[in-house]
Amino acid sequence: MRFKKWVKIAFFSLCMLSIIAMTEKRRSEKVCQHVLIHVDDRYENYFIDERDVQLLMTNAGADNVIGKKYLELDLKALENRIEMNKYVHKAEVYRDVKGNLLVHTIQNRPVARILRSDAPDAYISDEGEILPVSDKYTARVMLISGSYTGKLLKQKIKESEEGQQIFELIDFINKDKFWKAQIAQMEIASNGNIMLYPQVGKQLIEFGKAEKISEKFNKLAVFYEQVLPRKGWNYYNKVNLKYQDQIVCD
Repeated sequence: MRFKKWVKIAFFSLCMLSIIAMTEKRRSEKVCQHVLIHVDDRYENYFIDERDVQLLMTNAGADNVIGKKYLELDLKALENRIEMNKYVHKAEVYRDVKGNLLVHTIQNRPVARILRSDAPDAYISDEGEILPVSDKYTARVMLISGSYTGKLLKQKIKESEEGQQIFELIDFINKDKFWKAQIAQMEIASNGNIMLYPQVGKQLIEFGKAEKISEKFNKLAVFYEQVLPRKGWNYYNKVNLKYQDQIVCD
């Protein structure tokens, strides 16, 4: 009885494998009817659109996919083509049962813009990648200037300890609703000392190195919440956060 049971199970498994193989064969012989492209813009970035993705995927129209059998299409290779674009974080290419080719593209998200007088500007992505600026779209992000910016463009920002600290400072500001709205620009000197420029108020903020980030912003919060209401928003020209357990105002 046990032997017959195992024979039935084996026979059922073989039947299922045959059905799956036949189904996959029929799907592979299907022809690509349409290409449906979706570009994720959850962060309201518009560096690329559906037309751009189509040109990337088809090698500017030289290698069209519509009308080809899926057996002839390398979906992974199509993903790699799209992901070669600096603005693309990830691309997924797959098919549906109707013969449509579905393309889902996620854009890289810029979190800061590097300003240069002697070279083109660039963006820093939320992954620490350096992205080129675009003629099509300008992201509203914090600006970074200063003589240190040349180092940021030569490598991935997170490859050095100092670059990692600067990235963590950018990330800290962007993840806090108030500081993201308040800090407009970051100027980084060649020695790594940072000056922050606020949106509201004329005070320059001497931050020092990108160290003890939470502690320094806690001191800055005290300055905004307790000092400025008494003295007025335009009383001081500069606030220094570099010293331990002190806020120095000029």
